[in-house]
Amino acid sequence: MSKNILENELFESFANASDNIYIYVCDMKTDLTRWSKNTVDYFDLEGEYITGNGPKWMEHIHPDDRAAYIADIENVFSGASSRHSCQYRAKNKYGDYVWLECKGSVISDENGNPLVFAGLMTRLDNQNKYDPLTLLLTSYEMQKYDFSTGRGTILLLGINSFRKINNTNGFLYGNKVLVALANCLTDLAGKEDRVYRLQGDEFIVLSPNGSKENLSRLFEKANDLCTNIRGLKSFSVSAGLVSYPENGTDFNTLMSNLEHSLEYAKDQKQGRISEFSEKISQRHLRTGMLREALTQSIHNNFEGFELYFQPILDAQTKKIVECESLLRWKTPEIQDATPYEFIKILENTGEIREVGFWVMEEALRHAAMWQKKYRDISVSFNVSYIQLLDGEFIDRLIAKAKELEVDPKLVMVELTESCNADDTKMLSRQFDKLQKLGFKIAMDDFGTEYASFGLLHDVSMDVLKIDQKFVRGLIRDGNMTDMAIIENVVNMCRQLSIQTVAEGIETKEIQDIIRSIGVSFLQGYLYSKPVPAAEFERMVEEERG
Repeated sequence: MSKNILENELFESFANASDNIYIYVCDMKTDLTRWSKNTVDYFDLEGEYITGNGPKWMEHIHPDDRAAYIADIENVFSGASSRHSCQYRAKNKYGDYVWLECKGSVISDENGNPLVFAGLMTRLDNQNKYDPLTLLLTSYEMQKYDFSTGRGTILLLGINSFRKINNTNGFLYGNKVLVALANCLTDLAGKEDRVYRLQGDEFIVLSPNGSKENLSRLFEKANDLCTNIRGLKSFSVSAGLVSYPENGTDFNTLMSNLEHSLEYAKDQKQGRISEFSEKISQRHLRTGMLREALTQSIHNNFEGFELYFQPILDAQTKKIVECESLLRWKTPEIQDATPYEFIKILENTGEIREVGFWVMEEALRHAAMWQKKYRDISVSFNVSYIQLLDGEFIDRLIAKAKELEVDPKLVMVELTESCNADDTKMLSRQFDKLQKLGFKIAMDDFGTEYASFGLLHDVSMDVLKIDQKFVRGLIRDGNMTDMAIIENVVNMCRQLSIQTVAEGIETKEIQDIIRSIGVSFLQGYLYSKPVPAAEFERMVEEERG
């Protein structure tokens, strides 16, 4: 059956129709998928024939687009729809995301049983000469440029926090921002410069015979103008810069180096420009190495991953009453990867979903063990907003707690990246479900974004964790701001019957100030850094005699 379905002249004919169209066909009985050869090459797939293709292709899809993709595919496979039609971004072999329009349909037998799922994906970035929104040239036109002759510089600009701009103000407003930046760049560009719009919020300024200094000045002027465009709120851009032929002589190499430079600029400090360098190149190579090692660890039953636990003390008794679970990872070859470094990679690849489930289950396993051993030690673990968008997460959390016989009253779920929470109604529903069963809900890093207050208004919280940047500043001479912020947050929480945790306590002086303000719980290096489970147990048992 698979040979008849997957190997025929019609597939070959469509597969060779265009370099910008990618063909697939899946035998739904055997779950064997055949991809056209140009798809295998462009997206660096493991082969032309892949069994169990779904999760593997999901790794290519941009994390922000996965929910829409899953919803559309589930409609097809549940029988609610016979056709798949969805636009999303997928990562190619260069590590860049490209927009695709994916259309497919299911063919069933005479009894209605699905036989084949087939379709095609079309590159949207290669469709038009001019971008219909900004009227700028598209990347398709830029690919025609000959970089092998002459010299020049290229600037890749990206709008900072553009997703948040869209989510806060709406897509129509976001389009106005894109048009405004396009007009700004067109006005600033020199006579020989060419301005292109790439996918999403990214723009290119190509300057044949131009200097790095000129494009750097253009970037600075663009950022200045972005703070004062009539009818729009202030926004900013970051940028990557390359030179040709020094940094490449073909479109794909130059774009890859530009994207890595832009990513580096945003990581260092939004609103800056980064020129491609050996440091950025090495960083990209390290990221690739870490990405492969992380995937290998996950496939090897999460080998190398471990939870560490940081004690949290009652502010009155200074006794350990809780601990926060924190993810660590290392392999024999890689010993120095920081959580910030590898968690970001997991988020970009989408593997944070699998690791997030592992963290949750490991935290519950320790909670079950310590509840039996110590009775009153509470365990908390971090959950991102993206994880809560996954419909399975809460159900799996509840089921696992029941399986392990964990008392929910001694488990706390900490929401990280709360400023990125767009759907507060969804969060409220998810957390209400947990709170009714006894689980505690905490907001991590409270105060780092104004949006935290909006979230507090819409979502019920049991605990607020005051960000350490306010706590550490308490002992600076003449600093009354952090004191005022913490006092007001604690007073507000007291009125709302919300407990507070002060993070980042590193000295006895800060501890005494925090205790005098009336914070509920204390956490920081003064008491302990995050430690392995056995070391945490030793601390608890030593304290309890």
